[in-house]
Amino acid sequence: MNIIRSFNINCLRNVSRFASEVLFKKQIIQPACISKQIAYRKNSNFVSSVSTDPDANLVRDEQISNEIIGKINTQIKEKSHGRLFALIQLNDKRFKITNEDIIAVDLYFPAKIGDKICLEKILLVGCSDFTLLGRPLLHKDLVRIDATVIEKTFIVPRPLYRHGRVGYRRLHWFRTPYTLVRVNSIDFKHSLDELPEVEGLQDHVIY
Repeated sequence: MNIIRSFNINCLRNVSRFASEVLFKKQIIQPACISKQIAYRKNSNFVSSVSTDPDANLVRDEQISNEIIGKINTQIKEKSHGRLFALIQLNDKRFKITNEDIIAVDLYFPAKIGDKICLEKILLVGCSDFTLLGRPLLHKDLVRIDATVIEKTFIVPRPLYRHGRVGYRRLHWFRTPYTLVRVNSIDFKHSLDELPEVEGLQDHVIY
């Protein structure tokens, strides 16, 4: 029994020594590997992409922005942008729309059936290649969205119970007005660098 105990103790000691050596070697090897990588980067032709000259950064950003704006203007002039979508605000609600969409506007809407309206509260407009964001709205003479009121009705009647004093209870029915608007077209009127400096109020109706 004493021989077996001594053998087990020796095995445990050897295992603990081996584990400590392995862990100690790992702690030594890891900084050495990192230092080798740093030395390799210093000796190589590695150049940082961050420029220390602020003027060079401004010039580069301006060149990139001019190139992007030029591509967008080319697509607008050639009408090669494809199908457009827009995010509008109508009657204190926002709708994401595209051509031939029908949106439902609840509560009171002043336009009548058959009226053609121009939606001018445009938050953004875009296509598969680019998106223009307003701050908060886009310029009125940049994008034109034409729509037509096709139906005015009421929603399904809903019950409303009114309670008062003890034993008082009355049932009322109410119906909310409902207006359906069809989006006819979404088009660009001008390119980004050809917007008029002065705009008038003629033919501008905002809902």
